[in-house]
Amino acid sequence: MFPRARPFLFCLLILFAGVIPGFAQAANDFPAQSRCHALAPADTPPAWLARTRAAWNCSHSNWQVSGSQASFVRIDVAGRKLPQDAVLTTRLTRYRSLSITAIGANGRNVTRQIPPGALHFSTTRWQMYTALPRLDGPVEAYVLKVTGPRHIGLLSDAQIGARASPMAVGNRQLILAALCGLMLMPLILNFVFFRILRQRFILWHAAAVLAMLTQTLVSSGLINRFVRLSVTEVCLLSTLSWAFMVIATLRFFIGLIEPETLSARQRFAVELLCPWFLFWSAYYFLADGVLLPSVAPLYYMSFLPIIATLLATIVLAALRGSRLVCFQIVGWTPLMLLGIARNLSILGLTDAPLGLMVEQHFAIAFEVAVTTLGVAERIMTIRLQRDHALAEARFQANLALHDPLTGLCNRRAIEEKFDTLFRTGFHTMAALDIDHFKAINDTHGHAAGDEVLRAVAEALTDDQDILTVRMGGEEFLLLLRGEDALERAERLRQAIPSRVAKQHAGLRKLVTASMGVYRPDTSPAHVPSFTEAYTACDELLYAAKAAGRDCVRSNVSIEPLPTTRLELVG
Repeated sequence: MFPRARPFLFCLLILFAGVIPGFAQAANDFPAQSRCHALAPADTPPAWLARTRAAWNCSHSNWQVSGSQASFVRIDVAGRKLPQDAVLTTRLTRYRSLSITAIGANGRNVTRQIPPGALHFSTTRWQMYTALPRLDGPVEAYVLKVTGPRHIGLLSDAQIGARASPMAVGNRQLILAALCGLMLMPLILNFVFFRILRQRFILWHAAAVLAMLTQTLVSSGLINRFVRLSVTEVCLLSTLSWAFMVIATLRFFIGLIEPETLSARQRFAVELLCPWFLFWSAYYFLADGVLLPSVAPLYYMSFLPIIATLLATIVLAALRGSRLVCFQIVGWTPLMLLGIARNLSILGLTDAPLGLMVEQHFAIAFEVAVTTLGVAERIMTIRLQRDHALAEARFQANLALHDPLTGLCNRRAIEEKFDTLFRTGFHTMAALDIDHFKAINDTHGHAAGDEVLRAVAEALTDDQDILTVRMGGEEFLLLLRGEDALERAERLRQAIPSRVAKQHAGLRKLVTASMGVYRPDTSPAHVPSFTEAYTACDELLYAAKAAGRDCVRSNVSIEPLPTTRLELVG
């Protein structure tokens, strides 16, 4: 039957005999211990794709994710002796679906679907791991199939191996706990600083440190030691902590740097970075579908305008003489270099690790420590400025309430406190006026007159129960308390000539003073006003001057002293 077809069938048989071994050879034509990656439709069987060598890229570059296709990673384990508890470990990243297929040397395969609940999170790294599918016989390769990965690190960081030893995990946890403790102390110090000095930039720094502490706890995996979270929750915490860390740090920077070293335009530019980064953080967490390949690159590149703006602002502030910007330069340099390296990595311009997580932890801790020193420096500066301003205010207030020549209180000071002083026993008021003071100024000069005024002030302040006030010119006022207040006032008046003569021997005549003493009704129901008491006292003083000067007039009787010229008025 069909005798002419026999040569054709024979040739076809020879062809298949040559091609089939070629397929078998191609299935094993992967570099030893290689990690190859590919993009293919989501319904592509991993086992079939694993034997199609031409579909794979076995270089360490051009890792890709897609919103419409599945990403595959083939990890060659031929000849490797894996431990019984070997696991798949990769970067902690969200995804839509994940499966791993074990490919046997005999062509057999088994696939295991990995729901999010089957994943375990490292307590010392930004990693997740899961058990491998079991296959009888030697395994040639494992193929990871992922749909919707949000970061190429889920593909590029995938590896098969043993879990870390408990001792190594424990040592790393201690180091990470020490770093977190290092950041916890500045957080506490910020609240102490705020109690000392109510400045808003201290609260922004506390918020930045809290966000950095949260970021370190989450991205280091240490939080998984204490709390069981889902992939989505962990990634949300990481994204939010980065967003609040950047925003709080920018706001802290604006408040920390000396106002005179930043222009309004520079402050506005830095403030614009806050909504800028908030938008890209939301984009990073929420974008999906056709936008998926751009999620990570755009998110990382959103740091570049922030770095550029801060660099320009820091340089200009330094040129304008800012001292505090030096702390920012030292503290931020490691984080800025880290951000640049990550951008270069994700753009394929360098072979630096995409994660750089360990470096991130130390850079954050270093930034917290250095900027806390900057906060302390700023607090000391503001504290000194405030103390200087308070001292100046007290000095000005003292000038307003005291006579600059004699140092005595003036009328304003005593008038404001008269009611309180009267209730505490200062019931007696005496007004003194230096006799013929104009003649002293005319004869000996105003400098001599000033010396006389100072000497009189000293003579009138020898008693601790007497408040002496200079009312202006050559007039003084005494407020006295005690049963013998009138007699003490008179002794002070009589001491004026000798005190002035002792301090100013060049005067031709003794300096005397006239005095009017007034003691109102001291019943509890009656508290006279200052004006009422002073008016009565002033009338008595004029009566003394009208009587020939160098005498005293009072509305109550005074026990006469040997040289007292006394007349009772009223």
